[in-house]
Amino acid sequence: MVNGTPPRADHASAEAVSLDPARAFARAEALEREGRLAEAESIYRSLLRILPTHPAVLTNLALTVKARGNLTEAEGLWRQGIAIAPREASFHNNLGNTLRAQGRLADAEASYREAIALKETYHEAHYNLGIVLDEQARVDEALAAYRKALSINTTYAQALTRIGAIGFRNKRYDAALVELDQAVALNPAYFDAHYYRGLVLSALGQYDEAVAALQRASALKPESLELALTMASTLRSAGRNDEALTAYWRLLEKQPGRVATHDDLNSLAWSVGRKDIFLTSFAYARDRGSEQPELLLHEAAFRMRAGEGEEAERLLRRANEIGPERADIGGMLGRVLAYNRKYAESFPHFTAAIARDPSVMAYRHEFGFALLNDNQPKEAVHVLEEARALDVTDQLTLAGLALAYRELGDSRYNTLVDFDRHVHMYEVRLPPGFADAKAFNEMLAEELRRLHTSKIEPIDQSLRNGTQTLGDLFDSSAFAIRTVREAISEAVADYIKQMPADAAHPLFSRKDENFTYSGSWSCQLRSSGYHANHVHPKGWISSAYYVHLPDVIDDEVQHQGWLKFGESNLALGYNDRPEHHVRPIVGRLVLFPSYYWHGTVPFTASDQRLGIAFDVAPGLPGAQPQGGYSRY
Repeated sequence: MVNGTPPRADHASAEAVSLDPARAFARAEALEREGRLAEAESIYRSLLRILPTHPAVLTNLALTVKARGNLTEAEGLWRQGIAIAPREASFHNNLGNTLRAQGRLADAEASYREAIALKETYHEAHYNLGIVLDEQARVDEALAAYRKALSINTTYAQALTRIGAIGFRNKRYDAALVELDQAVALNPAYFDAHYYRGLVLSALGQYDEAVAALQRASALKPESLELALTMASTLRSAGRNDEALTAYWRLLEKQPGRVATHDDLNSLAWSVGRKDIFLTSFAYARDRGSEQPELLLHEAAFRMRAGEGEEAERLLRRANEIGPERADIGGMLGRVLAYNRKYAESFPHFTAAIARDPSVMAYRHEFGFALLNDNQPKEAVHVLEEARALDVTDQLTLAGLALAYRELGDSRYNTLVDFDRHVHMYEVRLPPGFADAKAFNEMLAEELRRLHTSKIEPIDQSLRNGTQTLGDLFDSSAFAIRTVREAISEAVADYIKQMPADAAHPLFSRKDENFTYSGSWSCQLRSSGYHANHVHPKGWISSAYYVHLPDVIDDEVQHQGWLKFGESNLALGYNDRPEHHVRPIVGRLVLFPSYYWHGTVPFTASDQRLGIAFDVAPGLPGAQPQGGYSRY
């Protein structure tokens, strides 16, 4: 607010604004502090009628109006103030805030720059300029604005926090932590500093410290839903699974219909073996009046993955009654009917879903797979070729076409699938100071095992009798993980370099010397464990890197624990069997097209099989594909 309070009138009266403006002004400010904005606004309006040019009255009225959501009127009040006092920098700054709240970022930027031109040392305006530049993805300019604000006010925790937040987004975690530590020290009561510090500590794998930082943030803003979600996921990453489950339940108590919380809660309950609470959240929501089609849809997906096909079908039929025009429900009902081997009944649901939303590739994929299961490969080719016309790079489409071509004896299969040309093996470069691959990978194994905090496999992945790490493994700052990523990147670059120029081929046509990791994780299998046959929808190039292996891997006859290619999860008959095997070796990296069907042969041993997997997408970060689900 600008400086200045209304002059006192000669006759004091708490009720009569016109007789004592100063007392009325003080009363309005007190009402604001109590959250009684409508009453405060009424007094400010009365004051403005008798003091139409007074900056403090104008400012407080505009801020109150903005707080009550009337952005258009607030903008008009700021412009009125600027007309009266065009060189008052605070009016331009506050106009910028109001324009930003309206989503008019370019106009807001102009207002902030005008405020700075009038008052170069206006650190709040520099800070606000940084925010609006950041929101326009002009990160370097935003950083310069934040640093300028900090140079003017060296104790400005908000600017330090924003700099740390950008460091977090750009994965410069160590530098971000330094900035956020300083911000917390400068202003221990600043919520954002604690919150972002928690995010950075979590990204650094310091989960218990992250939880402590988030708890401090929660004490400052206990009502924050975003914080509650972050706390639950951080507790999960820390392996504090019971606490995480409690946190998810608390979220559901506040918002029983929030689908993402149900998904997180039930995925975690499954992976830690809590069958006592698995899927109970959906009944909890229904008991509280939340029989939403969306919740029925998600519960059905969980039921199908858990092998409860008939119950999944029942739920989806109910969802279809409530939302008969929804393509996603119709498409999922088709998928469950196909899962229950009711192929002919599934086809009309797929057709209707495609007609309602032709852009969703999953409906076409599942229609094609159902046709293959129903021994109609020619019809499957027709459906999948239509899908390919929409997106020539879609990996599930290519995986389905490969199966259909093979069933038909179509020569196009041999172009699409060529193990000798497309499957490459690398012995990754060892870092200095290690005697051999085993020594380095033993250190790597120790780092990876600390990240395996679940008891059983994720419900939506290909593992059977094993565990998988959370998040992006290659975001880790741990020495061995960081080192192996660098070595793997060299191998990936070589794999890409060796690709021929072939604009017609689905693998080679995407050749790009720039690449990014669209996902990375570690898998650990116990005895009798394996990967069900699957493909990787979000990749271009996929992988297996071997860190620790049981001795039975040496089995050249039964191929226990080996990587296999060519067999789908559809059980299509004689043609649908493994065509190529790769023997795992500690320190070996295998690279192959993401649309290749692959899995692993089960093994029996007292030891475990530990590895790393990742997907590569062409282009710089931000260019990787976003759609698709794991076809397992």
